[in-house]
Amino acid sequence: MTDKYKLTKKLWNESNSEIIQRSKAKYDRKNPIWSFRITPELLEWLNQERWNDGDGNPETNSALVIRKLNKLMKLENEGY
Repeated sequence: MTDKYKLTKKLWNESNSEIIQRSKAKYDRKNPIWSFRITPELLEWLNQERWNDGDGNPETNSALVIRKLNKLMKLENEGY
């Protein structure tokens, strides 16, 4: 980015900080972040369940948890 762009953006942000805060608050309400600590037993199980991609890299923590939650949701919808 050019210095002119950075300066313009900085000035706009400073003069519109209230708009930015409202926009961020609205986004955060629609897209909350959950944070929790996993017990050692669950962590060990999740690591055993972790898949590798085609390059042999392990899936990310978020991908693993989302995959397991989707599986649980599917099982519950089937009546298990």
